[in-house]
Amino acid sequence: MAESRSTLYLVDGSGYIFRAFYALPQLNNSRGTPTNAVYGFVRMLVKLLKDARPSHVAVVFDSPKKGFRKDLFESYKATRVSPPSDLVAQIPFIHRMVDAFRIQSLTIDGYEADDVIATLALQAAREKFAVVIVTADKDFMQLVSPSITLWDTMRDKRTGAREVRERFGVEPRAVVDVMALMGDSIDNIKGVPGVGEKTASALIAKFGSVDELLAHPDRLEQSDIRGAKKLRGLIEEHRQDVVLARQLVKLATEVPLAVGPADFGYRGIDEKAAAALMRELEFTSLIRELAPSEVKLPQAAAAEIAVGGAEIPALLETLRAAPRIALNLSQDANGAEVLKLKGENDERTFAIAASEIGAVAELLSASKPPKACHDLKTHLARLKTLGVDLGGVDFDTMLAGFLVNPGRAEPSLDDLYHEHLAPLGGRAGGGSEPQLVETLRQVLEERLKENQLGSLFRDIELPLASVLAEMEAVGIGIDAGALKSMSAEFSEQLNRLERECYELAGKEFNLNSPIQLRDVLFAHLKLPTKGLKKTKSGVSTDVDVLTKLAAIHPLPRKLLEYRGLAKLKSTYVDALPALIDPKSGRIHTSFHQALTSTGRLSSTDPNLQNIPTRNEEGRRIRRAFVARPGALLLSADYSQIELRVLAHLSGDPTLIDAFSRGEDIHARTAAEVLGVKADSVDAEARRLAKVINFGIIYGMGPQRLAGELSISLSEASDYIKRYFERLPGVSKYLEQVMRQAREQGYVATMFGRRRYLPELHSAEGGARSQAERIAINTPLQGTAADLIKIAMVRLHRLIMEEASKPKMLLQVHDELLFEVGEGEAKVFSSMVKREMETVAPMRVPLVVETKAGPNWAEMVPGF
Repeated sequence: MAESRSTLYLVDGSGYIFRAFYALPQLNNSRGTPTNAVYGFVRMLVKLLKDARPSHVAVVFDSPKKGFRKDLFESYKATRVSPPSDLVAQIPFIHRMVDAFRIQSLTIDGYEADDVIATLALQAAREKFAVVIVTADKDFMQLVSPSITLWDTMRDKRTGAREVRERFGVEPRAVVDVMALMGDSIDNIKGVPGVGEKTASALIAKFGSVDELLAHPDRLEQSDIRGAKKLRGLIEEHRQDVVLARQLVKLATEVPLAVGPADFGYRGIDEKAAAALMRELEFTSLIRELAPSEVKLPQAAAAEIAVGGAEIPALLETLRAAPRIALNLSQDANGAEVLKLKGENDERTFAIAASEIGAVAELLSASKPPKACHDLKTHLARLKTLGVDLGGVDFDTMLAGFLVNPGRAEPSLDDLYHEHLAPLGGRAGGGSEPQLVETLRQVLEERLKENQLGSLFRDIELPLASVLAEMEAVGIGIDAGALKSMSAEFSEQLNRLERECYELAGKEFNLNSPIQLRDVLFAHLKLPTKGLKKTKSGVSTDVDVLTKLAAIHPLPRKLLEYRGLAKLKSTYVDALPALIDPKSGRIHTSFHQALTSTGRLSSTDPNLQNIPTRNEEGRRIRRAFVARPGALLLSADYSQIELRVLAHLSGDPTLIDAFSRGEDIHARTAAEVLGVKADSVDAEARRLAKVINFGIIYGMGPQRLAGELSISLSEASDYIKRYFERLPGVSKYLEQVMRQAREQGYVATMFGRRRYLPELHSAEGGARSQAERIAINTPLQGTAADLIKIAMVRLHRLIMEEASKPKMLLQVHDELLFEVGEGEAKVFSSMVKREMETVAPMRVPLVVETKAGPNWAEMVPGF
C-alpha cells in the first residue's frame, strides 16, 4: 500500500492578485472601495479550501524590496507599468482576508514569491510532503516532479510531469533552458530574437540543454530544425543574453527562511473575523455561503443543566415525551463520566453524573423514543460498565459520517461539525455534544439518502456495532503458560540464528543496526548494490532488499529468518500475556468498522487479524488461543470469496461455470490461460494460475506479475492478455468499472458502499496508477466485507435465540471464529454454514468451510 503523505499547498499570492483584478469587472462597495481583486482572490481561496481541504497551506507574496535579479540585470521588469491605484488599494484587504482565513502568509525581503515558493516546495518534498503550487505561472513548471504539481484553480487545470512534457517536449528540469531561449517580454528578459516556445522546445529536445547548444552551435545546421542556419547566427550573437536569461528565469531554491513546511498546518477559518471583513466589503453572498449560522447550526450551548436525585423523575417525564433523544457519554474535567441528554425540539441539554445514570437506565434501554449518539459501539460498552443496556439507537453520527466520506476514518464530532456544518473549518462553538449529534443526524440522513447509502447504514453498519460491542466484551481465551514456554524457545532460536549470522558474515555485528548491517553486506561481503533501493544514508536493508540478496548469499536469508522470528516474539509471544484482562482471563481486542475505505473491519490492541499462519512458529501462536473448558473453537471461512464476487459482478461465463460445477478455480484458470490440459494441471501450474487470479483482483500489471512469478515481462503480458481473451466478461467488467470511476469519481460495492478516488485524475503517474488498482479491487474486497458483515448480523440474531448461547469471538476478514459447547458444535456449524452461504442472492454459490478444535491451530474439518 502506498504511504500516506501530508500535502502542502503553496499559493502564488501575488500572481493571483493580478489575475483576479484583471479577470473580473470593476466592482465597488457602496462607499466606493474597489473590491474586484479581493473578491476574486477570496473565491480562489474558497475553492482551494473546499476542494482540497488542506492540512497544510501558505500564501506567498512578492517583496517590494529590490531582489538579486535587479543586481544581475538593472533593467529586469523595467517595462512593467506601475499597478493601477484601484488594485493597490485592495492589497491590504487581501492580506487581512488571508489572516481571517487563518492561512499563514510569507513575504521575504528581497525575494519574489516564486523563489520563496520554490525553496519551500523542494524542502517539503525532501520532508516527504506532496506539494501543490497554486498558480498559473509557467515558470513553476521547472519545479514539477513526482512530489510537486501545479494547480490553476481558476481554470481547474492540474499540471504534472506529463503535462509539462506534452507542452514543451522536454522534462520539467529542462524548462529553464527553454525559457532562457525564449526570453520573457513581460519581465524584460532578452532571449534569442524570433525564438518562440515551439522553436525553443525543439532546440532543447534536440540538444538536451542550453549549455550543450551553446557549446556546439555548429551542429544546428545538421539538424532538421527549420531555419537552422539563421538560428545558429542568432544564438551565437545572443549567447550572453541567453546565459543571463537562464540566471534570471531559474528560480532560487535557497531562500533563507525561519519557517518550514510543518509550520503551515491549517487551523480553519476565523469565522467571526472573516464575516466582519466580508460585511465591510459587502460580500453578502460569501457571508451566506461561509457563515455557519446560515447552515442551521445549533446555537452556542445554553448552560447545561445538571440533574440528579429528586429531579430525575421530572427529567424522565420530559424525555419520554420527546420525539427523539440525542445522547453523549463523556468525561468532565476531572475524568468522571457524565451522561448528557437532549430531547428534540428542546434547547436544553441535561447532564447526569455517573452515580445517577442508573436512575435513567430504563429510559436508555427502551426502544422508544428513538436515540442518536456518536460511536454507538463505544457507548454500548461504556454504558454496560455502568449497568445500562443501551437500546433504541437508530442513528450513529460517526458511522453515517464515515459512509458519506470514507476518506475520513473514525470521524470525531468535531471533524463532522467542520465538514458538514461549517464549510471551511475553524473552531467556532457548535453547542453541546447532544446538540451536535441532533443537528448532524438531520444533515447526514439527507446525505445518506442522496448517496443511496441508507440500506447499508441501517441494515449492515448500525446493527453490526452491537455485534462488535458484544464480541469485544466476550474476548477470547489465551494460554499464558504456553506463550511463556514459547518465549523461552524463541529466545534460544534467536540466539542460534544470531550465531549463524556471525559465522556467515565472518564477524560479529548488531543484527538490528541498519548501519552495521549495511557495512557487513556491502563493504565487508561486497554484495552487489545495483538495482537496490537507496535511502538518504545509503543502500536500504529492508525486507525487499534482503529478499533480492538472499538469492545470491545465505546471510540475507538467515537475517530474514531472524527478523521474522524476532517480530513474532515481540509482537505476539511476549506482548499477548500482558494484554490478558485480570477479571475475565481473556484477551479483548478492539474492532474498528469506520477505519478502512473498503469497509473491511480492522482489529487493534491487539491486532488479532494479522497472526501469521504460513510458518510453524505462527501456527504455534494460534495454538495459544483456546476454548473454555467443555467448548470448542469453530472456524467458518468463506472459500475464494473475492473471486466468487468477481464472477457475480462480471457475469463471466467461464468463472460462473467453474464455480457452479464446484471446480478448482485455479486449475480451471491454468487450463484456460496457461494452455494446460485440465487433467494435466500440476501444483506449479496451479500456483501460477492462483497468482494470476489474485493479481487481476488487485489490479496487478505485467511488471508486478513478472516479479511475482519470476518470469519475463513479455510472458507476464501474454498471460494477462490471454486471461482477458479467455474471460472476456472480466475484461468488460473491469473496463466498465474504470470508466464509471473516472466519470463519477468513485467506485461502489454491490451494496452501495462508496470509495472516492480523486487521484484517478492526478497528474502524478504513481498516484494515478495506485488509484486505478484501488478502483479495481475495492468493489470486490468491499463487497466481500459487506457480505460477511451481513452474515455476522444475521448470525448474532440467531445466536441470541439459542439456549446454549454460542459466542462469536473474532472476524478475520473472510473467517468467523466462534466458541461453542462440544455437544452443540455439529448442529451450530450447520446453521453457520447455511446462513453464511445464503447471505445474498449470487450468480455463483458461496462456499463456507468449517472446522473445529480445542484451539485456533488444531482444528478438524467437516463440522
